[in-house]
Amino acid sequence: MSETVLELHPKAENYTQAGLAKIDINIGPVGAAYRGIINEVRSVLRQSKNFSAIYLEGLYGSGKTLVLRKVVYDIISGPQKAEFEKVFPIYFYLGEMDFKLFQGLKSYIEDLIAYTTSEGAIPTKPNIMGEAPDWKSRLPLLQELSKVISEVEKRYKEEKEKELIGFFEILKELNKRGFYPLLIFDEFERVIYTGDGLRTEGGKEVFARFASMYLELTRGHIYNGIFVISTTQPIENLIDPNKPHIREIFAKLGISKRDDFPMIRPHIVYDYKDVLRWISADLDILAQKYGLKLHRELLHLISMVLPTPRAVIQIDRKIRTYLGKTPDVVTPRELYNIVQLRIADLIERLKREKIGRTHLITPRTRWHEKFLKLLEEGCFIVKGEKYDEVAKVLGFAGEDPKKIRQKVSQTLYELSNVGLYESLGAGEYRLSPYILAYALEIERLPDGSWATLDELVNKIKQAIKEIREKQRKRREEKQVVEQEKAQ
Repeated sequence: MSETVLELHPKAENYTQAGLAKIDINIGPVGAAYRGIINEVRSVLRQSKNFSAIYLEGLYGSGKTLVLRKVVYDIISGPQKAEFEKVFPIYFYLGEMDFKLFQGLKSYIEDLIAYTTSEGAIPTKPNIMGEAPDWKSRLPLLQELSKVISEVEKRYKEEKEKELIGFFEILKELNKRGFYPLLIFDEFERVIYTGDGLRTEGGKEVFARFASMYLELTRGHIYNGIFVISTTQPIENLIDPNKPHIREIFAKLGISKRDDFPMIRPHIVYDYKDVLRWISADLDILAQKYGLKLHRELLHLISMVLPTPRAVIQIDRKIRTYLGKTPDVVTPRELYNIVQLRIADLIERLKREKIGRTHLITPRTRWHEKFLKLLEEGCFIVKGEKYDEVAKVLGFAGEDPKKIRQKVSQTLYELSNVGLYESLGAGEYRLSPYILAYALEIERLPDGSWATLDELVNKIKQAIKEIREKQRKRREEKQVVEQEKAQ
């Protein structure tokens, strides 16, 4: 067999078993997270603790799934696989399934049995990591678990009991047989934030019950082993009481406030917690190791706007397609060339949108034109000391320098209000990470929501709606004051 040529992929789910074997995980924050999780697994194996609860956070595309897939691959098929022979990984992509854990585990075991018993089989699902011969040594255990699952399934008549309590029984059964479950909940934001993982009433019932038992789970009262949860933002930030699926969960739990949600109470503590944050130096190392031809100034820009390896990889791929060849060095100004069509689509769509009977962009609106000018000149990050240069880009001239700087500041403030730029404080602004993720055709926005034109337009539309509502209230208050003066 020819040697695998490792190419970086924007999505970690796309890596084959050979790719997972070859990829170097020891770069920047993903390397630290990988080592931290492996150390926690070792602590349980060495019986220095019974249980480890692990929390992994990072923007969409920061490398969480790559870390977790690499952990599982190395436990099953890595150089030290003998050390981990008593670890049993269970990997759930929560956004790709209803929150029915027992059914999810049943399907997982069935897929593993098929993988190990089919000649030349290739995993058809990305949650199966490890080479088939290495899983084959666990085939007797898989077959025994399949029988236990069938027995548990017959015992529980109520779905919500089977899907959670029955699921935990299987984990305890693994303990009885001398194994430590490594339970991984990847993409948790797609349950609590987007609701993708809550597809049925039954799934919502199970999730509400799961949330109520979260303290027991994270303290190791249910089984001996390891539990990992990954998410794009702190769980409390993902809970929006205005979303229908959250209102339903709250109703099932008998709560009305975000602070009462059992998964975010102060006594929830994790044994290991890591937030993946990429800085410019990390992205530079990544680019050098894999031959990505991105200028350091551009890598610094990415580290400020959308600091994820997925953004870097996507820029490299898009520029190669755009040029039809390997680029020399890609600069910030050239970045606009590969995103301008997507940005143009966004502006055209905004021009057609209305709030009530009024267009988002009226004949007097100029913020969209200023936004395009800034991007055309590579102004993805704007600092106070650069205001004079920005003034030239925007065509502000012939006035007192202080007034010109005020106009620049007001323009950036206006662009941040509508969601095109973000204020970083002290007069510093950056292009919205949501805009760049959409422009680069990254599948999801940094918070895990879909990076569609509709999603982005709705975010901007909501921001403008709130601005107009505030303006309306100010006008009404002013009228009241004038009327009182007149009387």
